[in-house]
Amino acid sequence: MQREAIGKLGIPVVWKKKGLLGIMLGVYSGLLYYLSSLTGQQLSAFKPYFQNQDKVEHMIAYGVMAFVAWVALRQWNHFRHSWLWAWLYAVGYGISDEWHQFFVPGRYADVWDLMADATGAALAILILEFYRSRRQSQSRPLAALPQSMRYSVP
Repeated sequence: MQREAIGKLGIPVVWKKKGLLGIMLGVYSGLLYYLSSLTGQQLSAFKPYFQNQDKVEHMIAYGVMAFVAWVALRQWNHFRHSWLWAWLYAVGYGISDEWHQFFVPGRYADVWDLMADATGAALAILILEFYRSRRQSQSRPLAALPQSMRYSVP
């Protein structure tokens, strides 16, 4: 049985070729839209376990969105700053989500929810960029050092 070729960050190459990451981003965005369409009465069934649980949920949800957007944008070479575009996508979607909730009965738009969205997206992208830069520096460790600091064997 032949194994799939694995690309950067452990993402199977087949996903990139078929554009499934873009589809995954669309599906995930649709899921968040559905969840924000639930009325206040429908959400009352979910009792919070701790204070500000909704902010943590926003951070996780938009962190996942930024992750999927970052990986999807990195598959196209013409996106030079995919970290910025992924963050802008997540924050832009968060703005539209809060605006959408303004019109849902029993829900309201909250600036603090938007701040949690932006923070979660930023944290996810920071972790991804840190991991990516570590992998790049490990693959070419001497290239990162100045010539005067490189050890040479006589």
